[in-house]
Amino acid sequence: MHTPKTTALIPAYNEEPRLAAVLEIVTASPRVDEVIVIDDGSRDKTSRVAASFPVKLVRLKENCGKGAALQAGLEKAADAGRFLFLDADLLNLRHEHINQLLDPLTGDRPAAMTVGTFRRGKKASVNLAQHYFSILNGQRALHRNFVDILPDLRWSRFGVEILLSRYAQLAGQPVQHPELQGISHVTKEEKFGFTAGFLYRLRMYQECLYSLLYHQKMIRDFPGKVPVEILQKIK
Repeated sequence: MHTPKTTALIPAYNEEPRLAAVLEIVTASPRVDEVIVIDDGSRDKTSRVAASFPVKLVRLKENCGKGAALQAGLEKAADAGRFLFLDADLLNLRHEHINQLLDPLTGDRPAAMTVGTFRRGKKASVNLAQHYFSILNGQRALHRNFVDILPDLRWSRFGVEILLSRYAQLAGQPVQHPELQGISHVTKEEKFGFTAGFLYRLRMYQECLYSLLYHQKMIRDFPGKVPVEILQKIK
């Protein structure tokens, strides 16, 4: 029986100090056939780190946002049957987390998408955010059938996770939420310092709020491969 190809997409923006730890796990996973790192206009050596691993590297000339980076990755993986979306700043990522995200996409009644939820990570602030706003989690797996009806993701920037979740509801696609024990990520404040990190976080929340409020309008304006019957629901 043919096993569909699984491609991992990892968008990265100025993640030179953190990317290698993620790639060490993902490139060694027996469940992942291809890894694509999308360097979203980084000004550091993110691309050089990625190039030291057996990955396909996509470099965007300028920072276009997470939604555009994932869209670019999807377009480079036309032959994949399953997709794994992972952040480049994860802490304590393990093979079991990858398996948890991918497993629900198989079987007689596969999920269209999984959305991981962090549990018992080492950062209390991340755990709290996950408890109340797990919709923002970037650790996801998508079935090809779902990818084939997605709208264009380019406009959504940091709101891409909200767009994906709201669109799955709109399209009536089944979603599962595996709990990923012990995993976490580096906070914006740790990356950039308190003030710059706080301002970066505010911008991220602004983009998320825009996606939450206007995703139906933007799906209509930038439909991508959205079927007509779904577009008719938002007219």
